[in-house]
Amino acid sequence: MTRRVVSSLITTCLLAVAIMSPFAPQANAQGQFALSGSYAVQFTGTVFLPPPFDKYNGAFSRNGRVVFDGIGNFYSTVVANYNGSISRDVFSGTYVVSGDGTFTLTIQNLPIPALPAGVPNTFSFDGVIANNGTQAKLTLSGVSVGGQKQENIGSVLVGELIRQYHP
Repeated sequence: MTRRVVSSLITTCLLAVAIMSPFAPQANAQGQFALSGSYAVQFTGTVFLPPPFDKYNGAFSRNGRVVFDGIGNFYSTVVANYNGSISRDVFSGTYVVSGDGTFTLTIQNLPIPALPAGVPNTFSFDGVIANNGTQAKLTLSGVSVGGQKQENIGSVLVGELIRQYHP
């Protein structure tokens, strides 16, 4: 009898540890995927903008850290490389996760060197959560500059998020 009780307690404890483990799926109370916590982020691609914004056209990369609050807001600290020109940036935005694991990110006034300071802009990204919430893939899907939606974004950028764990 004592062995059975001890065995039951050990099994319950192991199950509780597994459920609370950072490697457990990131899902909210309704069983939907969620973005919450700190992720390493990396984007790569090609920037192609029309004159007079074409000074930074060419290869692009950005990496850094993004932190999601679990309720629709995030902030990011990154280093970007625009065809050899380095930019260190801090920005924030909003996000919405759908029940199927897809999500959208929206960034108002993303600091990019191709646009003069003070020009309002909005960048949108569509993504999908993978690997039980420990990774996500996303792509640039919309750009608005000065209140005008850009029908041809002019750039191809894809990114990946990888969950960071802290012991």
